[in-house]
Amino acid sequence: MNGTSISLMIAGILVGIVGGVLGVYALVNRNSGQFWFFWIAPLLAIGFAFVMLQLVVGYYVKVGRLEHKGRRKT
Repeated sequence: MNGTSISLMIAGILVGIVGGVLGVYALVNRNSGQFWFFWIAPLLAIGFAFVMLQLVVGYYVKVGRLEHKGRRKT
């Protein structure tokens, strides 16, 4: 695996973790006095975090392992 793939996988993991943490914080923090329909925003942030982590894992399973073994995927 080249450096670009590794750095983008790390960036995807970090974006997923930060999005998940902020989503959970927004879901738990109820002192903001927002409208009733703002409950969906934390759930969307948590869902985005899972999507980012799934993309990283899926890329590693399909491409990363083959490149790590020495076979290039074209």
